[in-house]
Amino acid sequence: MTDEDLDRIARRYREFVTEAAPTSPRYAELAAHVAGSEPVLRLLTGLPGPKRQPNRLLAALQLLAGVPADGDALDRRVVEDGDRLRRTMLARATQTDEPARCGALLPVLPQLDEPLALVEVGASAGLCPYPDRYAYEYDGVRVGPQSRAAPHGGRPEWPPGGLAPSVA
Repeated sequence: MTDEDLDRIARRYREFVTEAAPTSPRYAELAAHVAGSEPVLRLLTGLPGPKRQPNRLLAALQLLAGVPADGDALDRRVVEDGDRLRRTMLARATQTDEPARCGALLPVLPQLDEPLALVEVGASAGLCPYPDRYAYEYDGVRVGPQSRAAPHGGRPEWPPGGLAPSVA
């Protein structure tokens, strides 16, 4: 792994700090620590890209011995139990309720005839059927409400800023 690889992983953890802070201050604090922690970054470089996700690392830590009290405790666990942590991260997956994946649907929805109903089952049921309740960014153009959770109702605004979707 190069310094560039370490920087890329650290940057992803710093981005996660912003994502996690409103709902999980502890995970935000730990992710901020990871971004500057040589032992943790080295552990992450030994994993395939998709297995390096912040939520996967933090979930594996929690599964094995609970959420670390702070960054020093996280480092100790990586140093002392890194092999087991690595095996857990490789073997396990996380299930997230991720409404951001609605961003792939949003450009197509206004092109469909109304009325329109979305149905989803699984962990995201209740979140993803409402893509108009979330804000998205396409090529730097924000679409949707300013607040993450405030619904604005109606059809999604499209095309934003002259961007047009392409539908195959």
